Amino acid sequence: MLGLNRVDARRPAFSTRLSHIGTLADRPAAAGESRITAETGDRMANRIPLLNAQLAFGLQAERSGRRSTVTLMFRTPPAGLSTSDVQQVVQSLLLRTPALSYRIRFSRGGAYQERHAAECDFAELTVAGGEAVSAGVTEQIEAFEVSLDGAAMAARLLRSPEADTLLLIFDHALVDEHSMVLIRRQLAAPSTPDAGQHARYQAAVHDRMAAEAAAAAGPGVAFWRERLDAAGEFPRLRPKPTRVVPIEKIPGVAIPRSFRGSLFPYVLFSIHRALRDVSQPGPTVIGYPWGGRNPAYTDVVGCFMNTVISLGPTGARQAPADAAEFLRGWYGELDHADVPFSTVVGLRSAFSGAVTAQLSYQRATERTVVIAGVPAVETAPSRGRGPQGPVVLAGATLHDEELGLRLLIDEQSAGYGAQAFGARWRHWLTTALSRSPERTS
Repeated sequence: MLGLNRVDARRPAFSTRLSHIGTLADRPAAAGESRITAETGDRMANRIPLLNAQLAFGLQAERSGRRSTVTLMFRTPPAGLSTSDVQQVVQSLLLRTPALSYRIRFSRGGAYQERHAAECDFAELTVAGGEAVSAGVTEQIEAFEVSLDGAAMAARLLRSPEADTLLLIFDHALVDEHSMVLIRRQLAAPSTPDAGQHARYQAAVHDRMAAEAAAAAGPGVAFWRERLDAAGEFPRLRPKPTRVVPIEKIPGVAIPRSFRGSLFPYVLFSIHRALRDVSQPGPTVIGYPWGGRNPAYTDVVGCFMNTVISLGPTGARQAPADAAEFLRGWYGELDHADVPFSTVVGLRSAFSGAVTAQLSYQRATERTVVIAGVPAVETAPSRGRGPQGPVVLAGATLHDEELGLRLLIDEQSAGYGAQAFGARWRHWLTTALSRSPERTS
C-alpha cells in the first residue's frame, strides 16, 4: 500500500542555491503572465491550436479514457533526496516550461490547447522495498493516465528502505522525446523563467503548424498515396482489452566494428522480419516518431513530432528479402517524413492508421543526473499497460556499441511473447549487420 508522508522539513545547504526560484504560490506574476480568469475573452487569449500529433494523442485519450505518457525515473540511495529541494526543482521546471501549463481541450466541435495556472502536482509516498516499488510506480502512472483533466506533469517521490525513486510523468500530447532531453538538462541545472518564454512557445507552435500545412499540400502526398495503394489490404487491428504486463529486456546485439551508416533502418528491417516470423499478418506497419524541428526552436519543450510509418514489402511476399532492398524503400519514406500522419491516414480508406508495432530509438546518454545536489541514476519502469492498437511496443537503445531492445507485448492478446519475438529480432539484426557494407578508411 502507498501512503503519504509529511513533507520533509530538512533544508540542507543546496536549498539556498534554489531560493531565487521561489514557489508557484508566492512568485510575483511576471509581465503578461497574470492569473488566468474565467472570462471568455481571457480564455480565448490563452488558447492556441493543436498540432497534428497533439490532436491524435488527444483523440486517442478521448476514445480510450487514457492519456499517452512519457516518463523519467531516477534512483538515489535511501533518504538521499530532500523533499523540499525536489519540490523546488519541480517548481522550477514548471515555471521554466510553458508547455507544462497547457492542457488538451475539446469543446463545441473545436480542439485546442489551453493555458492554465501552473500546478505543482507533487507527492511523497512511502512503499515497502522490492516489488512494492515497481507496483507503486505502475499505480502512479495508471492514475495519471486516467486523469484526462489533470495537469500535464506529475512528480512522485517514492521512498523505500532500499532507495529513493523520483518519478516524473508527462502527458505525451505536450512533451515529445526530444523535449525529454531538454527536461533532463533543466533538472540538473534549474533556472529562472524569462518574460518571453510563453510567446516563444506559441511562436514554435505556429511555426510547426505552417510547416505541417505546407507538407500536407506538398509532393510527399503523392508518394504516400502510391505507397499505400501498392500495399494491398491492411489487416484490421481491433481494439482489445489491455492489462499491465512486464516490460522485457532482450539481450543486446554487438555492432560490428566494420559497420557504417545508420543503424535505425536495420532495426526497422529486423522488426518487420520478426513480425512475419511470429505469424503477424502483413503488410506489417511500424510507426515511429520523427522530429524534423525548425532549428530555431530546438530548445523549446513541446510536442513537435510526427508519426512516420515504415511499410513492409507489398504483394504476396510481405517480408523484406534483405536489408539492402529494405533500405532503398525506407530512404524514400524518410524523404517524405514531414507529411502529417493524419494526412497519410486520409489518403486511403484501407489504411485506418493502425500500426503493427510502435518503435522508439535512442542513443544512450549519461545515466547519472545530479538532481537537487544528489547524483541520481536514471532507470525505467519494469511494467506497463499493453497497447490497445499496436501489437508490439519496442524501445531500442544504442549503448557502447551494443544495441538493446525493450519490449512490451501482451502474450495473451498477441499470441506470442516478448522472448520469442526478441529471439527473431536478434537473429535478423545480426544477419543484416553481418552483411552490411564494410567501413572504408
